[in-house]
Amino acid sequence: MRLTPQPWMFAEEDTKEICTSVLYSLADSAGGLAVFAGALELMPIATLDLRMDYLRPAIGDRALLAVATCRHLTDEVAFIHCDILSESDSALLATANATFMRNTQGQRFQAGGRKKEGA
Repeated sequence: MRLTPQPWMFAEEDTKEICTSVLYSLADSAGGLAVFAGALELMPIATLDLRMDYLRPAIGDRALLAVATCRHLTDEVAFIHCDILSESDSALLATANATFMRNTQGQRFQAGGRKKEGA
């Protein structure tokens, strides 16, 4: 997932450092997509836990890349790892580990494209 920084994302007006909460939201969104990619179906999910380690400041003149991977998937829980990098130099800015609940109550969605193996 790619995010182009905007001025409203800066921690302070006089700096180009992106607020850490933006990185947190980026990791959560990319992690949710990784759950769907790992499960090969769309279903209601909820973030149970998300832990971020910030390694260096994210500077607002560079796009951010979030690379999320589903490490383990059960019928009820997905375990995700996400790296957030600076697009210009591939510097690792933050890492995240998240746990998502699957099959939460809510509307089901029909996913187009790939079919789940064995189905």
